[in-house]
Amino acid sequence: METLKKYLMLYDGNYFEVQQPLKWAYRIGFLLVTWFFTGFILTAYVELLKELMPVGHAYREYLICGGQIIFQGMIISFLFPAQRWTYLGNMMTISFAGALLLLPGLLLAQYLILPALFYVLYFMGVAGVMFLEHIRRTRLLKLGNTLTMTWVTYRIMILLVILLA
Repeated sequence: METLKKYLMLYDGNYFEVQQPLKWAYRIGFLLVTWFFTGFILTAYVELLKELMPVGHAYREYLICGGQIIFQGMIISFLFPAQRWTYLGNMMTISFAGALLLLPGLLLAQYLILPALFYVLYFMGVAGVMFLEHIRRTRLLKLGNTLTMTWVTYRIMILLVILLA
């Protein structure tokens, strides 16, 4: 049974030891693809919030997502350089999953006219789920809470820049 678990790569406490290393090109490709699609979905979603916050240029959400990769990349490189690519892949998986969770809101907006506050609250719910998932994944990777704090700090700084600009 133990061999079967390792073959299927099911979580058994040593999950990260049995994972096969990915090629650098695949890791970077994954970061770029998730960055693009996350930025694309967020650019569409921010239109639903225009009554409550400035919309900005079409490239703004791409810059925010790319900035998150660079910002967290610098932090992880300083704290845990050996875990850099694993963490960044996990972080972008969380961001991409969050963007996918926004798609029902975008779909709903095609059929119903709801106030911007509804979409803000929906966005905050998705952000909360992303926050909890970030905590869970950093614990699995044994990276502590610092990366979650910097992840939240970056997002708060960006929100303040958007609201004050």
